[in-house]
Amino acid sequence: MKIIPIFADEIIEAFILCDFHMGKIKNCLLMIGIAGVLCSCATSKDIAYFQDINSGESHRITNTYTNVIKSGDLLSIMVSSIKPELAVPYNLSGVRNQLSSSLRGTVDTNVRQEMEGYLVNQSGNIDFPVLGTLHVAGMTRQELSDMLKDSLKNVVPDPVVTVNFLNFKITVIGEVTHPGTFNVQGDRLSILEAIGLAGDLTVYGKRGNVLVIRENNGVREYARLDLKSKKIFESEYFYLQQNDVICVEPVNAKARSISSFNNNFPTIVSLGSLFTSIAMSIFYLSR
Repeated sequence: MKIIPIFADEIIEAFILCDFHMGKIKNCLLMIGIAGVLCSCATSKDIAYFQDINSGESHRITNTYTNVIKSGDLLSIMVSSIKPELAVPYNLSGVRNQLSSSLRGTVDTNVRQEMEGYLVNQSGNIDFPVLGTLHVAGMTRQELSDMLKDSLKNVVPDPVVTVNFLNFKITVIGEVTHPGTFNVQGDRLSILEAIGLAGDLTVYGKRGNVLVIRENNGVREYARLDLKSKKIFESEYFYLQQNDVICVEPVNAKARSISSFNNNFPTIVSLGSLFTSIAMSIFYLSR
């Protein structure tokens, strides 16, 4: 009859020791978790933009870049006048009229734009109604508009020529909130605006080494920009061109793995505690 209370005392002692050791293991796991969090936390020095700009500082804007027309661009050119009937031959209205309202709803937007726009060929030319082949590569939108107005002023009273890009797009990939390809309105977009379209860099984005990939006259160019420095405003890549690609690298390979560890840490602790309790109970009961 005395065996049972003695055995019960050993069980109680085993569980007390088990709780003691389990508490030590939990504390150990907690310290590991805290260390992981501290290692993964980005400091303001890692994520702050323009760290070398002082309050009240000012600089004259010297970068007045405006995109120029290149081969592969799709242009919208609209000619209007105080006498609209005289401007009709110089517009692609015939093509637009061929697209009935029902057809417009079924035709893909890109296809419709190609039918309504002027594609700049590999030679940098477009085929313009009445005027024929025009070399437009290397011109800005305003320069092309002025050239067409000068050519039409003798046949179209007070011509107004509006030129727009139909396929100006940029792509942002990597450590940003919303990576993707974005259509651009107008003819000028800075890298800061592009990053804004993508929802800004994540805390893991390497702000000091953002890569811009550009195709220019059959040559692929690469440039790395430091978003933490004001020198970016002086770069020829500050303003983007058609089809530029912005790549944002992660700070390091550990950032993601540490992040995954932090997200799963509560589960790891719970499972660790459960298995520790079972193991310690079995160990002391088997003694």
